[in-house]
Amino acid sequence: LLRFDEPYILKGYRRNTDFLGSLHSLFWLHNESFNCWSHILGIPMVLFFFFEEYSTSSNPLMYMYLFSCLCFVLGSSFAHTFCCYGRFSRDAYFTVDYAGLAIFTCGSGIAYVAFSFPIELFTKPGALSLSFLDTVLRGVLRVSAFAAPGVIMSSPVLFKIYTCYCGANSYPPHYCDSAVIWPKQFSACIISIIFYVSRFPEHLYPGKFDYFGHSHNVFHIGALLGLHYQRLALSLDLKFVKAHLIAKTSLKIPLFGFSLLIVSIFLTCVYFRHLFAAKPPCKSKPL
Repeated sequence: LLRFDEPYILKGYRRNTDFLGSLHSLFWLHNESFNCWSHILGIPMVLFFFFEEYSTSSNPLMYMYLFSCLCFVLGSSFAHTFCCYGRFSRDAYFTVDYAGLAIFTCGSGIAYVAFSFPIELFTKPGALSLSFLDTVLRGVLRVSAFAAPGVIMSSPVLFKIYTCYCGANSYPPHYCDSAVIWPKQFSACIISIIFYVSRFPEHLYPGKFDYFGHSHNVFHIGALLGLHYQRLALSLDLKFVKAHLIAKTSLKIPLFGFSLLIVSIFLTCVYFRHLFAAKPPCKSKPL
């Protein structure tokens, strides 16, 4: 049994195994059990979102967003289930997780622009100041490949929340309905990230949260809650866009960018496939 990069998780590690062994491990208790099942159970949740969308609006950009959500939960489920599969290096499996996260970030950004973009930025020069803010944030957050896109693409939504609560403008009916939901989504994400980065509570009580309740478990729950609130807010914004006949975002550019991202990820994985099979000596201590 090997410890990888979890110094405060002392027990419950799986041995390197084969494909079927990885699948069988889903049905016995180990310290990845909660991480596996939390996002495996997120798959039917996203499929239910597809069903709801099909029965209401059938908007193609919303489908694109929901497909990115599906990639996110599938990638995470795959990585946590098969990271004990001994054929490839452990990093290869989490590359799939990161690819799913990248696709989800892209799909979310497309949905934000299509449904949740503030009215002011369509009609006023405020978009120029926001673009400047994006430039500043990009420089400050360049150290984090995942934080920067998330913060930058969320800035219009944060602006919308601010204007709905603090602005003096009078908005059309139901424009600010989603402003009640968006803070819940951001809160779930921020709290889960704080737990994940701080390694709380296992950092304070090593060995006490090996199977349940450690920071990565909280991170997974926060991710699913954030996904639920995000989709709910986007649905409210989509209803407003449809009801007020706001100019629709062209499908061509988002579809091209989304497809280009997926093809780029695939080609990158193919090009570096020899690295996935590499198994450098593990620096962790055997248990």
